[in-house]
Amino acid sequence: MDNSVEATTQISTAGYAVEMSLEERFAIMRSIGLGSTDEEEELRLLLEKKVAPICYVWCDPSPSIHIAQGIMMVLNVNKMVKAGCRVKILMADWFAHIHNRFGGDMNDIRTIGCYMIEVWKAAGLELNRVEFMWLSDEINRRSHEYWTLVMDVARNNTLGRMIRCWDKTFEYALTCAAVLLPKADIWLLSMDHDEDLEEVRELTREYYKDMKGENRPIILSHNKLPNLIEDHEFGNIGDPAWTIFMEDGEQNLSDDHTGTPGYPRITLDSPGALTTTRILGCYSVKVRKAFCPAKVAQGNPCLEDIRHIVFPWFGYCEVPRKEENGGGSRTFHKMEELITDYESGAPHSAEVKRALEEALKKIMKTVRDHFAGNSKAKHLAKAMEEYMI
Repeated sequence: MDNSVEATTQISTAGYAVEMSLEERFAIMRSIGLGSTDEEEELRLLLEKKVAPICYVWCDPSPSIHIAQGIMMVLNVNKMVKAGCRVKILMADWFAHIHNRFGGDMNDIRTIGCYMIEVWKAAGLELNRVEFMWLSDEINRRSHEYWTLVMDVARNNTLGRMIRCWDKTFEYALTCAAVLLPKADIWLLSMDHDEDLEEVRELTREYYKDMKGENRPIILSHNKLPNLIEDHEFGNIGDPAWTIFMEDGEQNLSDDHTGTPGYPRITLDSPGALTTTRILGCYSVKVRKAFCPAKVAQGNPCLEDIRHIVFPWFGYCEVPRKEENGGGSRTFHKMEELITDYESGAPHSAEVKRALEEALKKIMKTVRDHFAGNSKAKHLAKAMEEYMI
């Protein structure tokens, strides 16, 4: 049977059936994001060779989880699981510790990591098919092997890279060694490593080439969401205007609001809040103030959020029409259809924003309901208030 055409049923080492063709598995994994054409072929060959490749996912502990970390992360991991992968999420607590984040207290860092896991659980992560690991445990257990890798990688740096990024050379060696330490087939690195991802990828490839290493991991990169504000190069994590956070509160469409434009502070009685104090903003207000140029689809942050969040979550996008445009709503089942219509002027940007806001409201409600009805989750959310921006 040609598995590139017809679906086959195979049993993965995780013990569940994978009923899809090689091409279907490849398309699912490819949709997450790849860096080069060479890696596409390597991924295809890997999936052909292994029914259940081992995939590691790098996560940096953070008490403020933007929507890409909270929702796209879950969607991407579930894609890996669907394609038959054995997924291991590695919480990079050790890096948070050595960089003195959150006071460098490992207990606090791990509490933050547990909170992130609870958010992913609420968002529908396939928990029974995912293993959680702590980087500090791995390094402590294999410290000699890790530090040997760090020094090997550092020595393997090219002169060009050392000149180009001298201040980050050792940091790249630390990260690359952490990537090389587990026996992984595939790595999905943190979306917050976007600027450094290519350096780590290149360093990994060069290390394996020079050391004659086999089974080099394929490094995937998340599709990155553009900033909601007009300046797409702006991405100051300290300013909550740039994206939607899982901790954002909700504001009804009829509500008036005051405060800093784009992200007013929320009071204790604000609806839809994951935590009760120091909330980062209103996701509804952020969407209404987002950059969404009429008839322009390329680089449009609202359309990109719909592409990477709404369609994968619901399988469609329902766009309400203004009364002057006939009222009612239209349901799009393909992103290409929405883009074509948007570039022609219908729907209007305000209608696209309304569609995104309503979709986010439904997604966020799923998470809110979990935290409202689970005492452990509620306790973790309360603990995060100490670390909020």
